[in-house]
Amino acid sequence: MKHCLPFLLSVLLFAACETYDCTLYNYVGMYAAFDREGAKVQINDTLTITSGKSGPVLLNHSVNTSSLNLPLSYWQDEDTLVLSVTGPDYFIQDTIWIEKSNQIHYESPDCPTTLFHTIENVRSTHEFIHSITIMRSSVNYETTNNLQIHLL
Repeated sequence: MKHCLPFLLSVLLFAACETYDCTLYNYVGMYAAFDREGAKVQINDTLTITSGKSGPVLLNHSVNTSSLNLPLSYWQDEDTLVLSVTGPDYFIQDTIWIEKSNQIHYESPDCPTTLFHTIENVRSTHEFIHSITIMRSSVNYETTNNLQIHLL
């Protein structure tokens, strides 16, 4: 029995160690797609999206855009997205306001804390956006569409 004790202790210590793999894709982003009258469409002209009128650029000079993957702010209860479309002879802007709540997501002391969101309401100006439908209100690690943006 005395000879087995060191072996048993090493097995217990090894079993007590926990290896926790942090999520490799710990990006939390909002996904959206464009449609017109129920059919998927793309914006062929240049699309730029900023956070507010003079905020940081979230999407810069994208062409042939049919879907979006954008971050949401960490602690604000409402995000403002300004969508600017530039064509050969026109410039048009539309603004989207996303009301949301924020939830801290904790996995392990070894992993960074992330923030999940719940979209509560969405509204927009109607320059080229007809309406917006919340498809999935929970914004977390999943990559499914949260918003469907219906164009005029």
